[in-house]
Amino acid sequence: MNPTPARLALALALGFAFAPVQAQAPQAASSAADAALAAQKAAFLALPEATRRAAQDALVWLGFYNGVNDGEFGKRTRDAILAFEASVKAPADGPLSAPALTALLAAAQRARDAVGFQVVGDPKSGARIGTPLKLISPRAGARLDFASSADADLSALYARLSAPSPTRKVVYKAIKPDAFLVVSGQDGAAMFYTRFDKNASASPPMRGFTFSYPAAQAAQLTRVAIAVANSFEPFPAAGAAAVSAAATSAPSSGAPAAIPQRAATALVIAPGKALTALEADDCPNPVVAGKPARIERVDTTTGLALLVGEFAASPQAPRFGAAAQDGVVLGFAGPRLAASSASLAGDEARPIATAALERDLLKLKRILRL
Repeated sequence: MNPTPARLALALALGFAFAPVQAQAPQAASSAADAALAAQKAAFLALPEATRRAAQDALVWLGFYNGVNDGEFGKRTRDAILAFEASVKAPADGPLSAPALTALLAAAQRARDAVGFQVVGDPKSGARIGTPLKLISPRAGARLDFASSADADLSALYARLSAPSPTRKVVYKAIKPDAFLVVSGQDGAAMFYTRFDKNASASPPMRGFTFSYPAAQAAQLTRVAIAVANSFEPFPAAGAAAVSAAATSAPSSGAPAAIPQRAATALVIAPGKALTALEADDCPNPVVAGKPARIERVDTTTGLALLVGEFAASPQAPRFGAAAQDGVVLGFAGPRLAASSASLAGDEARPIATAALERDLLKLKRILRL
């Protein structure tokens, strides 16, 4: 039925009559929300900085917050606090009461204890990071690898790490020139988070880590990955004022723990290319001579993986065991494989020539008919 002119006039009149009210209601609601946010912010910032950062770190562990534990107050922190208060049926008004804060920190500590979260130090670079030690095993599937480089070209490293490959999908990448880079995504069946920081006055000037975990467990372990990243201290000696979340929220028994080291071998077949008899899953993020490398492909017939990176730059074809640049020694920095160029013959190699290393070399020699 078509509306009559009278009905149209009535509709227009009602519309204009209610227009001012509809315009004012959101404005009033916005003002009230702004006032509530300001009150929540003031209450949060009134807490000591260490408490604020510990609260944010605890919210990460409980899955309510996915930001940096910097002690600042924003929408993410506010929403995380409200979500936590709702989960424990506390008054959802924003400010953390003393009982709610106590409950929050206690629950987060239980979550840390469940995965064996402990500060781990890298003896080579001096960097420190909180590590879920109970998850760092072939069975559990999580891996942590320290890396460092004397080459301070952060942009070149960023280009290499963020380059796509058939199995590697980068879902987030960011760089602050001459400061840090972050690259994260999925590589095969594993999620990964890589960060490098630069300090030109430090030695080595570039220090970083990669934390990876099974993609099938992303719902449970992404919060752990955020906590690991937030705890990273690349230059603890140079930044004494920086306090890691792991150090402030979890007890420490003195020196950082060390992850057991293992070793294996690879053979350089051309500048920047080497073969290894290791399984590809054992070497998702190798580091050669301090620089990240990658497994380009795996030969299903021989089981050999092709390792590609910036090593053995000599244009001459290498000979087995001929010189220091002919070999790449692959070992584990933490649970993740790391590598450096070294001789495969002579006194230098003997300290690392274990039965496992010799077995891998024999396999390589048979396949390559050396």
